[in-house]
Order: sequence, then C-alpha cells, then structure tokens
Amino acid sequence: MEEDEFDSLSSEEMIYVFEHERKNTGGEIRSLEDFTGKCLFIELRNHYMYQKDAVEDIDVFELEEKLKEELLPLQEVTDDELLQLKEEFSEQIKPFIFPNNIIRRAYAYEPDWNDRFFVAETEEKYFGLYWCTTA
Repeated sequence: MEEDEFDSLSSEEMIYVFEHERKNTGGEIRSLEDFTGKCLFIELRNHYMYQKDAVEDIDVFELEEKLKEELLPLQEVTDDELLQLKEEFSEQIKPFIFPNNIIRRAYAYEPDWNDRFFVAETEEKYFGLYWCTTA
C-alpha cells in the first residue's frame, strides 16, 4: 500500500461487558455456558439490529436458540492469560470491575488478536467481556 492509502482505512473498536447476579438461579441462566450463550445472543442481536439487510432474516428467539446449539465448549484460561486480560482491559471497562475471586474462567472461543471473548464465574456473579476491532 502507498502511504496515502492508509488515510482511507477506517477501523472500529467495540467492547461489551456483561454481568449477571448468580442469586437469580431460576430463569434462563443456570450455568456459565447459559451465560455465555446469552452474551453471544446480545452481541449478535445488536449487530443484527444494525445490519438487518446484511444478515439472514431470523426471529430473535430462533437466533438465541441457534446460538446455544452451536456454542463450542469453553476453553480454560491460564493464570498468565487472566493476568494479561486484567492488565489490558481493567481501565477500559470502568466503572465495571474485573473480578478477582473467579472460581471458573474461560474463553468462549479461541481468542484472536482482534476478537476476544472471555467469561468468568464467581460465587456472586457471572462476568463476560467481548472485545473486537476492525483495525
């Protein structure tokens, strides 16, 4: 690319933070996997709402069920990966606080450099962070 071609490139960065209190044990969210499916649904539903013409016409309830069925097994996060996530995102997500007392943590999918989705479970809540960029 020539130097002036970089000027026409645009990029977008998005970050979603999800939290759900565990004391609400009834209803749709009873596990970290249920929470993960709901987070994916919310993120994709927002994309769906803004990109209606570019996506398949599907009822939102059907979309949520489809996402739950296609959910890949969660992949455990190492201590080093968790430390890197905290260092990278703690300042960006304020006033949300990256939990310290995590009892289970995972990537919902293999993280790429430009598309990362992390979920965690503490005694009190479920926590999720989805970050992506088109840079």
